[in-house]
Amino acid sequence: RVGDIEVLREAVKVSREAVAAVPQGHPHRAMHLNSLVNALQALSGHTGRTEALEEAVQAGREAVAATPHHHPNRAGYLTSLGVALQRLFGRVGEIEVLEEAVQVNREAVATVPHNHPNRATPLNNLGTALQTLFERIGDIEVLKEAVQVNREAVATTPHNHPNRATHLNNLAGNLLALFEHIGEIEVLKEAVQVGREAVATVPHNHPHHAVQIGNLGSILQTLFERTGDIEVLEEAAQVGRKAVATTPHNHPNRAVQLNNLTGTLAALFERVGDIEILKEAVKTSREAVATTPRDHPSRAGYLHNLGNILKTLFERSTDIEVLEEAVRVSREAVSATPHDHPHRAVYLNSLGGKLANLFEVGGGTQAREDACRYFGEAAGSTTSDTVTRIKAYRRFALLASGPDAPQAALEAVEEAIALTASLAPGSLGRADREYQLGRLPGLPEEAAAAALAAGRPERAVELLERARGILATDTLGLRSRDAVRLREHAPHLADELRQLRARLDALNHPRPTSSAEAPEVLREANQRLAEHRREAHDAWQSLIARISGLPGFEDFLHAPPINELARHAHEGPVVFVTASPRRCDALVLTDSADAPVRVVPLPTLTQDAAFEQGERLLAALHATTDHEIAPRARVEAQREILAVLTWLWDTVAEPVLTDLGHTTAHQPGEPWPRLWWCPVGILAYLPLHAAGHHTDDVQREGGPRTVLDRVVSSYTTTVRALAHARTRQSGPSTPSTLVVAAAKAPGTPPLPGVRVEAAAITSLIPDARLLATPTRDTVLDALPSHGIAHFSCHGEADWTDPARSHLVLTDHATAPLTIADITALDLTAELAYLSACDTSNTAPRLADESLHITGAFHLAGYRHVIGTLWSVDDRTAAQLGTDFYAHLTDNGTAPPQADRSALALHLATTRLRSRYPHVPSLWAAHTHTGT
Repeated sequence: RVGDIEVLREAVKVSREAVAAVPQGHPHRAMHLNSLVNALQALSGHTGRTEALEEAVQAGREAVAATPHHHPNRAGYLTSLGVALQRLFGRVGEIEVLEEAVQVNREAVATVPHNHPNRATPLNNLGTALQTLFERIGDIEVLKEAVQVNREAVATTPHNHPNRATHLNNLAGNLLALFEHIGEIEVLKEAVQVGREAVATVPHNHPHHAVQIGNLGSILQTLFERTGDIEVLEEAAQVGRKAVATTPHNHPNRAVQLNNLTGTLAALFERVGDIEILKEAVKTSREAVATTPRDHPSRAGYLHNLGNILKTLFERSTDIEVLEEAVRVSREAVSATPHDHPHRAVYLNSLGGKLANLFEVGGGTQAREDACRYFGEAAGSTTSDTVTRIKAYRRFALLASGPDAPQAALEAVEEAIALTASLAPGSLGRADREYQLGRLPGLPEEAAAAALAAGRPERAVELLERARGILATDTLGLRSRDAVRLREHAPHLADELRQLRARLDALNHPRPTSSAEAPEVLREANQRLAEHRREAHDAWQSLIARISGLPGFEDFLHAPPINELARHAHEGPVVFVTASPRRCDALVLTDSADAPVRVVPLPTLTQDAAFEQGERLLAALHATTDHEIAPRARVEAQREILAVLTWLWDTVAEPVLTDLGHTTAHQPGEPWPRLWWCPVGILAYLPLHAAGHHTDDVQREGGPRTVLDRVVSSYTTTVRALAHARTRQSGPSTPSTLVVAAAKAPGTPPLPGVRVEAAAITSLIPDARLLATPTRDTVLDALPSHGIAHFSCHGEADWTDPARSHLVLTDHATAPLTIADITALDLTAELAYLSACDTSNTAPRLADESLHITGAFHLAGYRHVIGTLWSVDDRTAAQLGTDFYAHLTDNGTAPPQADRSALALHLATTRLRSRYPHVPSLWAAHTHTGT
């Protein structure tokens, strides 16, 4: 109110007179100066005048200078000056002012004893100043210190203290910033918990209530982005609207609340597609910009968000004027941001994307040139976060033009791939690493396309190996030939390496916590766990550096070069299939010394078509098992699957097989040719081994046009994984067999086919050990002593948390046999046959990591693994399994020969197809991974 401001002005006037009335050197002069500081800050908060803050800082400096170091009031004067300096920085954006604020706040904290009741205030102020400094310079260590200081401030603030909500709110904000930069989900959960406590602590009519709920809204939005829970996003929108509604129009914090709400509304629109939500977001964003002074440091961020929401509006309306406004607004955001600011790269990336859109709709080549320049600057920003830099490199590579563009694009994607190690380091928990890598879909395909455009097919394969299977790299490395050589040359380092890997694995499987434990106890436990992970990862990095310094170990645990990779194609070619926005190709890796990689262009394949056919296949598969629909519809769904297999032949398989010379069906008596498929990205969801025109007449000249009739197919996640399987020491020549049969498991439908399958296998392999009521522990105990393991049970793929995908045994409700359990094994085994649903199925965002049950068994040490791409009928699975083991044992007359497993599965599948030629969901699901 006007009267309130007049009172503040009078307070400032009186304080000035008091200071003027006291001579220099007077013992009370510092006290009057400090009162003037507080009055000027209060006045500036209502008027927004920078001059008042500048005068407050000058008065604060004089008050501190006039106070002896041992004086009891010095800490208070330092605190007042620190707050004034930070507020002044918020108006002028000068880094020197902020650095002084941090220094002054540090001194204030150091001046107050640890047991002093007022210590929480300078701690809170220091945490806030450090967080602001982090936002300005991007040093993650500064942010970590801010979080630690704010935690201490909260811990030393009584629950009934009026400042506790503010301290909680500041801690929640710092935790949110920390999560955004390191990706630890426990940090985000702590931010949510602290943010909710801050809101609950403040009465609804308190002037700070809007600030608390607005910040909680931002945290909830981030939680939605991490978990995909729409209810969390809807709560964030509700909270954000309330924050705006309870903030007066002339309040300096209103722009902050409007900006936060804009981001939440934009995310909600992306999820639900309601145009009214988008219009609301545009309105709130425009108001946030309009109510912020042109010289305010936060204005650039508000302009950035306005540009993004306008771009979204353009995509919905295709109004070119909206896109042009978005470009203008984004240019203004970049211009208002210092060159060394960590957010500048984000703004540059965003501006480049809008200019690329403008170029695509006819905006001229200058728009493309500008976009490339901005992407290049963003990519090179060492103060920016890793994801932003990776995105910038990728966008530059896709947009680059001119005679030097192919090489420049290749260098850009190489830099992007190099940054992935820092994006998902071993210091993060497994789920957090999966989430971080899931933020980079399509990078391997783009890398391959860039290398091919530069005329370097061998480099394309090397980059595919570097950019895929990242989570398995450490495990494969410890079981590789390099690790064997290390044990021979430096056994003490090999022991240290294995111990550290075991420590990191153990930290990824911490002890279960009880819901009865207090939240603060759980929070502290999670903090300690995260710190232990960071310490172990630092030790791991240091040890790898020491090993790499040994002669002959310079490339220890690095992705191998092309000559090493080509050695593992001696038994048959490995075919990478990639689909990027730029081009689509098959890369055929052979053991040729002169030209190990042949390129087979796939001109009729597009990335969009691959996604469309993948969705078509999934929809058809779902319909085939939906007994709520008419039988005619289920029959039509089988025809849809056959149509997808036909498309897959025409588009991918036929060009590859023609290049390899497999132009006719296999002739009886001739050896079957072998082929290893290595599909990249979305193509991993398409059954390349079953591609073909399965309705062709068997008497057709050249035979039916199908993969099954021409080659024996296997899959591999990477060449390194194939090499790992081939170089493992072989087990006994006659491996023993374990049959795990879970016909009944609590809470799941019974599987009558399991008993049939188990009986058939034990008949063909009389000395096989049968586990009829298997549990997690009995299976894990039995696996190391059996070279062959057959599982007949349900399987469940968890797309949200792939490491929790599991085989359904009798105790699955309390102790599931998960991917994490299987991967932790280190075996020398021959064959795992997974007669269970969805064992080769994982979340699309992690397709290149092969985080599925089949991949876990392969990584555990099984040379051959047979899994399923989708759900299978248990009786049909039993029939297929019986035929498989009949081929593997020569109808029970010989011990099982695991090295014949690929051919055995192939022959069993073709026999099943002959019985059910029009029901591909039954015979196309099973795949062979391995040697």
